[in-house]
Amino acid sequence: MWQVWVAALAFVFSLTMLIFALSVRKRLQKMREEQKETRELDAKIFRLYNEIEEMLDSFEAYVGEVHDEMESRRSEMVAMSRQATTLYMQVMQPDAYPVRPPAKPEEPAREEAPRPPAGKAEKAEKAPPPKEEKSKLSPRDLVELGKLNSKGKKIRFLMGRGLNMSEIAREMKIGKGEIRLILDLDKE
Repeated sequence: MWQVWVAALAFVFSLTMLIFALSVRKRLQKMREEQKETRELDAKIFRLYNEIEEMLDSFEAYVGEVHDEMESRRSEMVAMSRQATTLYMQVMQPDAYPVRPPAKPEEPAREEAPRPPAGKAEKAEKAPPPKEEKSKLSPRDLVELGKLNSKGKKIRFLMGRGLNMSEIAREMKIGKGEIRLILDLDKE
C-alpha cells in the first residue's frame, strides 16, 4: 500500500511540476510578447521622434526663408515709404521742398564805390548810411521762411521763389560763397 501512496504522491508531484512548468511557460510567453510589443513601441517612438526632428528642421528652414523674404519686403517698403514721403512733401509743401530748378548763371559782382580822397573824410562820415533794400518776398513767404530750420532749406525755398544768388545772400545775410558751398554739399 505504501507503493500506491508513493505512486500517488509521485503522480501528484509530477502533476504539480507539470502545472508549474506550464504556468512558467505561459509567463515566459507573455513576457516575450510584452517585450516584442515594447520593442515595436520603441521602434515606433524612435521613428516618430525622427519624423518630428525632420519636421522641425524643415520648419526652421521655412521660417528662415520667410524671415529673409519679409526682410527684403520690409526694406523695399521702407524705400517706397521714403519716396512717398518725399513726393508728399513736394506736393503738400512745394515752398519748403521745391524741385531744384536748373542752375542759373550768376550775376557779376558789383564794384565797390570809390573811396573818397583823404581830405574829404569828414564829408564821407556825415553821409547817411545806405538804405536796406526792401525784401522781394511777401509777408506770407517771410513767415514760411521763418519756419524753416536749416540754411539749405531756406536757400532752396528762396530759389523756388525766383530770387538770384545776390538776393538770397542779402535776404539771409550770408555770403554767396556760403550759398554755393551749401548747394554743392546738397548735390552730394
